Amino acid sequence: MQELALGIDTGGTFTDGVVVDLETGNIIVATKQVTTRNDLTIAIDNCLQALLSSDKFKLKDVKLVSLSTTLATNAIVEGQGAEVGAILIGFDPQDKLPTNHLVSVAGGCTIKGKIKEKINSQEIKNKIYEMKDKVDAFAVCGYLSVRNPIQEKAVAQLIEEEIDYPVVQGHRLSSELGFQERANTAVFNARLLPLITDLIISVEQKLADYKIDAPLMVVKGDGSLISAEEAKKRPIETSLSGPAASVIGARHLANIDDGIIVDIGGTTTDLALLKDGRPGLSEAGARVGGWLTRVKAAKITTIGLGGDSQIRLDQSGHLEIGPERVFPLSWSTDKYPHLLEELKKIKEADYFPINHQPVSVLVYIKDPVKYSLSSIQKEIMAEIKEAPHTIRELGRILDVDPEVLPWSQLVKTGCLHRAGLTPTDMLHWQDKYLEWNKEAACLGVEITAKRSGLAAEDFVELLESEIEIKLGSLMIESGIRDETEKLNFKSKEIDYFYRKLLDKNKTELINYNVDISQPLVGVGAPARAYFPGVVERISAELLLPEWAEVANAVGTVMGKIIEKVKIVIKPDEVGAGYAVHTPEERLGYKRLEAALSAAEEIGRKLVIEKAERSAAQNVEIYIERDDKYGRLSGGREEDKIFIETVLDISAVGNPW
Repeated sequence: MQELALGIDTGGTFTDGVVVDLETGNIIVATKQVTTRNDLTIAIDNCLQALLSSDKFKLKDVKLVSLSTTLATNAIVEGQGAEVGAILIGFDPQDKLPTNHLVSVAGGCTIKGKIKEKINSQEIKNKIYEMKDKVDAFAVCGYLSVRNPIQEKAVAQLIEEEIDYPVVQGHRLSSELGFQERANTAVFNARLLPLITDLIISVEQKLADYKIDAPLMVVKGDGSLISAEEAKKRPIETSLSGPAASVIGARHLANIDDGIIVDIGGTTTDLALLKDGRPGLSEAGARVGGWLTRVKAAKITTIGLGGDSQIRLDQSGHLEIGPERVFPLSWSTDKYPHLLEELKKIKEADYFPINHQPVSVLVYIKDPVKYSLSSIQKEIMAEIKEAPHTIRELGRILDVDPEVLPWSQLVKTGCLHRAGLTPTDMLHWQDKYLEWNKEAACLGVEITAKRSGLAAEDFVELLESEIEIKLGSLMIESGIRDETEKLNFKSKEIDYFYRKLLDKNKTELINYNVDISQPLVGVGAPARAYFPGVVERISAELLLPEWAEVANAVGTVMGKIIEKVKIVIKPDEVGAGYAVHTPEERLGYKRLEAALSAAEEIGRKLVIEKAERSAAQNVEIYIERDDKYGRLSGGREEDKIFIETVLDISAVGNPW
């Protein structure tokens, strides 16, 4: 009997699915479905239907289902989710927090975990009731609570007793110092609770409908797995899971331990440096949507270049590709055939507007929720809700100059989305990818090429060159950043050298060359179209593994369950012994040996409990110990002074 895993990755453009033999690692069947961003469960259902229609495996052999989702990252970036009330104990935020509902109350502790000021229960109750009708959940974060979380626990208990709202405690998510970043993390976790819970419940229901009786796991930002139940409690840890799954999947498919992993998708291109089989981790915590958090995630460099990146010419004729994402013309016209005639009219009219691209199309996404529209905006929404149109055609319908139509705010708020010329359309023009409407893609290329003053063939050659240079520059910059952060990577001088290094024509007095010593692994839907051209510009071993198009989905089922606990042992007050700071409490011991022994025992117990909650099997425990000592100036070696011991305890297990 086979033991199979079913993996699903929801990307910004495609939702990928695979069925993998857990014993051999072989991919049995795979699928790519268009992601339905307004309702991810539709794409997941389409993915399940496509996979389960195969006769290459038996449903009863599926032992594991794993999901990687963009939902957490997108929700943070787009400001979606629950309204959160933040209660900060003993500190005011240094900077803006990702909520407008926050209060600071008395309390907090010292770096040694001693209570600095007692909390006032009545003050806290008053604050809870002031925010009760404005929020859906609470986040509680105390000053230095990682050294003693007793006040966070007390405030959380008050919230649960008084109004029974969902409440997130900062110390449960991170043991690292940095109250601003921990507060950000707690607020985002509270914001994401209903979104991730609803998604997981929907997926669980779909699995039940298809009679799939297997545990559901979710990929975390570091590439490891977490049970669905734990993901409901710690949704912030699922942010950036897609790029992490890509690295894990690419490593498996290419069968390498060291190299450069580059995943080009629909919206972005993600790069990770793989060393000893693992990507580096962001030491300070991942930055998500511009907010620094304490979430541990794979160290990945991302640029806004993908198959759906908008290709546009500015008013001076300068070519730009991305970072804005639009629907490809080929896909849009395949879905809405009437758009083909509108594009033909644009070509016939030599329509070259100033304020938008000539081939821009508006597509309905959702009605506005939190703001009112002007009368003309209401007319735009009504027309586009009926059917998508080019901006030129919309102006004709409404009898308004298309140059002054106020559509941009409707796009920024997510009510409308644009379609336009993209690299995917360029591939249709080249006959390298023919999934959708080639005629629409060719019209987009020809119209934009004419605006640039180039023949279509020359314009496509320019586009291809720019994409290859962007990808090559990303690889060079990532390699340099791995050695130093001291350069100004956004300077014009750096860009000049990137272009010289990547120029195919070696005709200058000085010949520039790039030699990458590690293999380059290209994955993602357009990988085979672009990376051969990149390695013509640089010297590198290129690996384009079989199933590279669904590497993300493969990575969802290749990860381990990894839970971690950090415990710090420090000297207490002079002559008072030693303090043990666990994630749940502060303990005191008279002798260092007793403190260290207790810390290890408690750490083992806590990490095993976390691993069991994530349904880990065959758990192994790893302990890293870092002893720190100091010495008085001129002191002898034997007179060294104990500063602290840090125990990093990990539980690693299989998800099945």
